[in-house]
Amino acid sequence: MTNSTRLLRWLTPPVRQERDDWTLLRSCADDAELLATDSDAFRRLRISYRELNQQNQELKIAPQLKVLTQLQARVQVILLRCRLYLDTHPTHSVSQAQEPILTRILDYLREEQRYIRQQLLLTQTTEHYVKQLKLATQDVWTKTYCCPNLLLNLIRKIKNDDVHLHQPGEFLFASLDDIQDRIGAQLQDAELSAYLRGLETARLTYFVSRKITAWQESCELLMIAGLLHDLGWLMIKSRKNTRAEKSKTDQSEIEQGHPALGAALLGGLRGFPGDSYLTEVISQHHERLDGTGYPRGLHTSALGEYSRRLAVVCRFLELKNIERELTADGIRTYEREEVAFAAALQLFREARRGEWDETVVDQFLSALDESLLETLIEADRHNDPFTLKRFQQQRRDDAHESIPPPHFSIESSTTESANLTENHSKS
Repeated sequence: MTNSTRLLRWLTPPVRQERDDWTLLRSCADDAELLATDSDAFRRLRISYRELNQQNQELKIAPQLKVLTQLQARVQVILLRCRLYLDTHPTHSVSQAQEPILTRILDYLREEQRYIRQQLLLTQTTEHYVKQLKLATQDVWTKTYCCPNLLLNLIRKIKNDDVHLHQPGEFLFASLDDIQDRIGAQLQDAELSAYLRGLETARLTYFVSRKITAWQESCELLMIAGLLHDLGWLMIKSRKNTRAEKSKTDQSEIEQGHPALGAALLGGLRGFPGDSYLTEVISQHHERLDGTGYPRGLHTSALGEYSRRLAVVCRFLELKNIERELTADGIRTYEREEVAFAAALQLFREARRGEWDETVVDQFLSALDESLLETLIEADRHNDPFTLKRFQQQRRDDAHESIPPPHFSIESSTTESANLTENHSKS
């Protein structure tokens, strides 16, 4: 699926249109019909180039936002290439055949800068959301019954802010780790990642509910469950501090118990539509239809409709944010939009294997983009390279292996020979 504007950058494989455009631009260099320097078309190109160059230099990106810094550097590299044609004293002339190609390249850069600015704004708004979410969950720790008014106010604020957003890339994090480092510098909190995952889950759930009629009835319940689904991690962290080294329980078993802990913690949260399903949905947000999920390994009949929806959203974000399953523990690295498309493809394949509800997965993918499901079917048919199966079969390179220690050491061999000498001398 080719999308030169890259508005759906989280879902589209980055068919780097500008690379093809540069090849085409060089092939048109010998065109005899040159574009006059005083023509309106050339003047528009030069003005667009000057504006984009100035805007890119004025972008102030925090050092913690590494992905956005890389995107800004990539834009600057392409602008340097355009300088050869559109600078005040250009070294290359522009032909009439090259004019639409340069226009497309500048349009691409404009969309790239727009995305960077959206992510910077998202970072700022997320900091306010995190503070409100922490305040709303304080009563959960201290009271057996807590009023959800603060949570409902946060949900209404998210709805008002997101009603004008029409693309997933406008509210999903470019990098969860980067935004955690950035906000962590302003807000000291060891449990920040649990709140950030909750916010991203709730916003993505609301986006899908706007597109799919069947999700609208449970929108408020799923948003609250999304905000609080990883709250059990806070109890696990506190247990780690109290138990220290006394516990002999497997750490993976402790971590896989966080859905049940979160459900127990939120048992007293009442006062919104569907509140009786909250503990069930949170306790089952990592369960799968084939019984391979956790913590209880439930099967098809035991999983409710709401639980299936939240589980699909959580799985997609898990693949997108923690791409170890898609990149073989970092042996191969790809751009974020490639990883996001690979996450959608992996979710699609898992649903076809019976791990997730196919209807829910199809609704979810269709909400993200109308043509995404059709594209995933084609990618699966042609064995798209960005898949878990490919990387499981990928053998590690020698360059990624640490140098093995020698099977002997000089000291041990010297000591052993000395001992042998002494023994022989004694005998």
